[in-house]
Amino acid sequence: MTAIKASVCVVTYNQKNYLRDCLTSLLEQEVDFEYEIIIGDDASTDGTADIVSEFFKNYPQRIISIRHEKNIGPTANYVSVHSQARGEFVFHMDGDDIAFPNKLKRQVEFLENSDCVLAWHKVQVFNDAGEIRRILHENLSQIVDINAITQKDLLRYGMLGAHSSTAYKKSAMPNFSELKGESLDYFLVCLILASGNAGRVEEILGGYRVNAAATTASKKGSLYFKGSPIRELYAEHLSYFLKSKNQDTVKQDIFLNSFFNFLVDVRFLRPSSITFLSLAIRAFSLKAALKIPSYVRSSLELRK
Repeated sequence: MTAIKASVCVVTYNQKNYLRDCLTSLLEQEVDFEYEIIIGDDASTDGTADIVSEFFKNYPQRIISIRHEKNIGPTANYVSVHSQARGEFVFHMDGDDIAFPNKLKRQVEFLENSDCVLAWHKVQVFNDAGEIRRILHENLSQIVDINAITQKDLLRYGMLGAHSSTAYKKSAMPNFSELKGESLDYFLVCLILASGNAGRVEEILGGYRVNAAATTASKKGSLYFKGSPIRELYAEHLSYFLKSKNQDTVKQDIFLNSFFNFLVDVRFLRPSSITFLSLAIRAFSLKAALKIPSYVRSSLELRK
């Protein structure tokens, strides 16, 4: 049997209108190595399971299907799929996003020829009408070193790549048993970067769908990823790293990140603004406060 070099982990929940395009784009990859596609369906109720069954029937040597009979939530679904990966390189895809033909090849090449443990790439942000809204984090190279993005950078600026553009070396896969409750992709990437740096391939190799109905989150609990719950969870992740890392520089990063998110939440009248303010107070230092003007400019540039 030919060794599997890459594992593409697809998580899906109620995405019958999008999953077919996602899986087709993954099957049409232009590669010279073997790869597998592992699909985790979190007890969808809209016909998504029928699409998974169809693709599994047509491509049994390429596709592995994991069907949860009961809804287990987005984090548990992520873990169940990624834990099954056999490849040296592990890719993540949300079931409503798209991979361009050279995605797997270019990211594997990047990881094979660098010291990075994780690689992102540029993505087009698009809607259901096919309209391209922007390039996500197009100005990233002006903010950080795109060949050596650190965990510290993420603590300062937040997530710096689209979740569906993530590929990492299996050797850097974190111990998922340490996860408690639901976790954002941000937290999972931070755990991976405890093993090394990330980099970004400066090519547009995928499409990231933006649509209110196209959520990849499962319905379990309050994490339908609308409004304040996701913000509270993000603050909880920052608080975790504030407690676990005592370096003064990390405290500065978390202070700036928290203060900026406090301003954002005040702007949109979100109750989570109080949580971010409390976190900023806990991480406060005068040295960090003096950096607020330049940090805000960088953060706004990053979000253009």
